Amino acid sequence: MAKSEWMFSREKTLSGIAWNAASRVLNIGLQFVITIFLARLLTPADFGLVGMVIVFTGFAHVLSDPGFASALIQKRDIEESHLSSVFWLNILIGILLSGLFLSFSSLVAGFYHEPRLSAIVALIASIFFIQSFKMVPLTLLIRSLEFRKLAVVDTVTTLLAGVTAIVLALSGYGVWSLVWQTVVSAFASMIIVWWVSGWKPHLLFEFGAIRELLKFSMNLFGFNLYQYWVKNIDNLLIGKFIGSAGLGIYSRAYDILLMPVNQISATVGQVMFPALSKIKDDKDRFKDVYLEAMSGVAFIAFPLMMGLFVVADSFVLTLYGEKWSQMIPIVKVFCLLGVIYSIAATAGWIYSAQGRTDWLLLWGLGSGALIMISIAFGVYLGTPLAVAISIAVVSGAIHIYPQFTIPGKLINMGLPDVLRSVSGIFFCSSIMAGGVWLLGQMLPPSLDHVLRLLLQVPFGIVMYMLLAYTLKVRTFVSILSLIRRYGIKT
Repeated sequence: MAKSEWMFSREKTLSGIAWNAASRVLNIGLQFVITIFLARLLTPADFGLVGMVIVFTGFAHVLSDPGFASALIQKRDIEESHLSSVFWLNILIGILLSGLFLSFSSLVAGFYHEPRLSAIVALIASIFFIQSFKMVPLTLLIRSLEFRKLAVVDTVTTLLAGVTAIVLALSGYGVWSLVWQTVVSAFASMIIVWWVSGWKPHLLFEFGAIRELLKFSMNLFGFNLYQYWVKNIDNLLIGKFIGSAGLGIYSRAYDILLMPVNQISATVGQVMFPALSKIKDDKDRFKDVYLEAMSGVAFIAFPLMMGLFVVADSFVLTLYGEKWSQMIPIVKVFCLLGVIYSIAATAGWIYSAQGRTDWLLLWGLGSGALIMISIAFGVYLGTPLAVAISIAVVSGAIHIYPQFTIPGKLINMGLPDVLRSVSGIFFCSSIMAGGVWLLGQMLPPSLDHVLRLLLQVPFGIVMYMLLAYTLKVRTFVSILSLIRRYGIKT
């Protein structure tokens, strides 16, 4: 890639990250506020019922895209035959999945011994047909790094679905407010993506175009399929053997981990995948760009997870209320896991951008088996907290060394490179967390939890930024330098 092309790509990538980050931050905030309102209005059992359904509907969502979206992004040159063929195939898959889940609604209810789930599954089944229209135009927006348009899509969708859910919850619809939130979100997102993308399918279908994409996508599809159950079998087993209330508590705590960690990784990753794919043949540049992006994820995720660990008690009791107090120890366990998971999640960028989804599949099979065994052991012990601890111990072990060294061979990167990139961030985050804890110890025990948060959280933010500035943490210096040099190109 010529220098001028790289500079253009770099500026567009930075712009994409900026817009995507702004969108994610806004949507995290909106989703968080909406969830707090709903948690106050509904019960853990209501959230648990929806969690039971999402285990199965989420699996159908993975089935709905056999890796075509990633294949269209990764492929250097795409033609209309690729786009239209994938579009029509997706419509067919969406119809089949919606019909399949509609017919299986009573079986899902019988599996959990929850008669109410039959009607819930029947309604949620419609989202597969709705979402099948969205995949190709959404992929084109991502491929073109049009994250300003995607920011509009995400924000409007979150607001429409969230307001709908809150109004229904206030009107006494209980669990149905969460169900309609899902359906409204799917429909609104599809409509707005079509409106902003400007793409229209042709009456064209070529098996050859599908076969060409499948060379990349099938290994990725197999990985995603398997990893889905690795990440969701805990919800399935907890819902089946511990109950809806236990699942509601566990899933809310897990979402507190996933919301910042996955959103941060996804924010950067959604931009970095197409950007890294463009420089996949330049291993040295690829490695440097990857480590810089991974450090950017750590710069935000590490202090969030460590800070939340320290203030977990006040955080849960203030925002969710006393009825959710069993979340507190689970949140703390997941915060510790989140420190490791936040950067481990970025390793998938290497496999995908380098086109080695076969390696990704093999790694996923081995690591996933260990995680599922740990989940089964935690369920056997009989509490959501036992499940969380089992997952954290095993996931922490496998996500430190092999998670980076295996894909690192593709770009001449070793674990020491990773550790050097995040060591300063980890140090600053640890000192900050210690300072926040000491401040909490000095505050009167009788002090209200709201006031504790209002004192500890700003103190932690200021302390972390001062440490990063004083110690000249490379990522912090790089962010300031890039802002000064390029600004925010839109």
